[in-house]
Amino acid sequence: MEKIRILLVEEDAQDYLKIRQLLDEQLGKFSVEWAPNYDSAFKLMRKNSHDVYLIGYYPRQVEQQKFLAQLYLSITIPTILLTKHNEKVNGAFLDKMDFLCKEQFSWPLLERVIRYLSNLSALQQVEKKFRVIFDNAFEFIGLLNTKGVLLDINQTALTFLGVERDEMIGRPFWETAWATASSKSQGRFKVSVAKTLNGELVRYEMDVKGVQGQIITLDFSLKPVTSQGQVVWLLAEGRDLKERKLIEQQLSHTHLHDQLTGLPNRHLFIEYLEKAISQAQHQKNYYLAVLFIDLDRFRVINASLGHDMGDWLLMEIALRLRECLKQEAVLARSGGDEFLILLDNLQDLSEATRLANTINEELSRPFLLDGYEVVASASIGIAYSTHQEGFMDLLRDADAAMYKAKAMGKSCYAVFNREMHTQAVSRLRIETDLHQALEKNNFVLFYQPQTNLSSGELIGAEALIRLCHPRNGLMLPVDFIPVLEDTGIIVTLGEWILQTACTQLRNWLDAGLTLEHVSVNISAHQFRSKRLGFIVAECLETTGLAPECLELELTETLLLEDTDSAIKVLKQFKDLGIRVTIDDFGTGYASLNYLKRFPADALKIDKSFIQGITSAPKDAAIIVATIDMAHALGLTVVAEGVETVEQRDFLRDHGCDWAQGYFYAAPLEEASFQKWAKQYNRMMKRKN
Repeated sequence: MEKIRILLVEEDAQDYLKIRQLLDEQLGKFSVEWAPNYDSAFKLMRKNSHDVYLIGYYPRQVEQQKFLAQLYLSITIPTILLTKHNEKVNGAFLDKMDFLCKEQFSWPLLERVIRYLSNLSALQQVEKKFRVIFDNAFEFIGLLNTKGVLLDINQTALTFLGVERDEMIGRPFWETAWATASSKSQGRFKVSVAKTLNGELVRYEMDVKGVQGQIITLDFSLKPVTSQGQVVWLLAEGRDLKERKLIEQQLSHTHLHDQLTGLPNRHLFIEYLEKAISQAQHQKNYYLAVLFIDLDRFRVINASLGHDMGDWLLMEIALRLRECLKQEAVLARSGGDEFLILLDNLQDLSEATRLANTINEELSRPFLLDGYEVVASASIGIAYSTHQEGFMDLLRDADAAMYKAKAMGKSCYAVFNREMHTQAVSRLRIETDLHQALEKNNFVLFYQPQTNLSSGELIGAEALIRLCHPRNGLMLPVDFIPVLEDTGIIVTLGEWILQTACTQLRNWLDAGLTLEHVSVNISAHQFRSKRLGFIVAECLETTGLAPECLELELTETLLLEDTDSAIKVLKQFKDLGIRVTIDDFGTGYASLNYLKRFPADALKIDKSFIQGITSAPKDAAIIVATIDMAHALGLTVVAEGVETVEQRDFLRDHGCDWAQGYFYAAPLEEASFQKWAKQYNRMMKRKN
């Protein structure tokens, strides 16, 4: 049985300790994260998947009431308010939340409430999906009881008839607007109800009056819904024959629709877009916008859970996107994990940016897929028509803005400007240059030394990639790594880096240079590649290096993307004897619970914290706490970006193990590194 993952939001530390003490008696049944305030609660909710929220309830606290109101809109898991002395809970929350008195809190009672809320949430989700399908059906649908009284009616019918739901519900079916167009129609309805109660399916064409007063011919049917052989409901359906023929014509052209989601595909979207652009060019104040939506981390979800689950997620996302849109907006699936939206005849240009924010708010609510909770987000590019572009220009501009949104950190939007076009052209040029650089061996490895802080000895080197560009000279990774990752070239280049770094260490060792290891950074694409284990083993075999001479560096953020899969891969490396370092530690917000599960050897403190050692007390405190924590877990601590003697001394005095940075040396080419290393070793011998 898997542990129940609990997020406890409790401002009162004493109450937290009491509740935690009660929970601790149930060994192995749960894991708990504590949020002492609402900002940290939201951060943990966005970052981690939980099974239950427990929230200390304070009804007179305005800040908490705002927090609960916001949470109410998105919760999909059991949420329990912990009250004191039977305080009254705001009734607006109770259809999605429950409450327990802190004085009566116990594990059996908590388990019962969790089961109840889980079942309630599942039913609400089913009801919500049914409602969306019911209201958006092409047909006019009504549900009657066995007396012929209307119990429910869908939005399509209400729109067609031009009436409100309250005007229809609770009335005999033959007294509704459908039936009263003529006495003949009213009589037919009464006969139809009687026949259907006897178990018959009744179907015929009939004329009804629409909202504009026009007479429309409906293909009408009334069918019995039975349970245990008894008729319990009557289902009324009607479809405009003219509309049905139009729909059938559209469906016959299946090449214009996406088979998975049923949405228009890119070709049909372009048809809509061309018509909208034509109208905009003939009307001065007619504006439109295109939103290009690219899902973040979809490849990770696909690789982790499988393509079937990925397809399921795409269908669920399509449903949520529909819910975000007005009826006249066009939503299409462009292909893969990309969607397009056309907003036509905009009254307010900010409507597009508001929609982008709404979309990411909706996607941030967890999707429940076969027991897995998946949180999605999207990078969204927005391009507005200026009455001059063609459809390809607008699509290109929205695409460029989407890439800008990804560069801004994902889960956000960017609005196109002319500078983005220049950047897109530059990016295309860089892609071409990178393909050529790989063919012409224009990449080169630099090496930055790593030293033991306590002894000062040189112990290793980190391999760092550079590009010798024929026009721009030496380029740093920040200028080309993102493009390498997007194009997939990073996997091939990563294999070259591994092989080259291992070969270089072998050459240095053969030349008498004393080094314990070489460190190589592993990209996200490499880490997900099934070839990685084979490539690493092959590098060690061909170079004759001992496994402990190779150290692989993986970012904290990468490991947190899919923790269980990451642990499996890291264990494979550990079984081979290879060292593993968690890079950029402090930027990914890994909890101690995760950290202790990773089979790693070392933590590398991000240089952004090192820079603040002497000027920012909080950075210094974080570093000291990280060192103590890592040592308690048996991990070596590496500091990168050490630039001053004060930084080195602080780190050494507080027990940091290794260091690298410009204080010792900048990254060096192969020959320069060997020369520097020999000089450094001679200097250390003289000191000792």
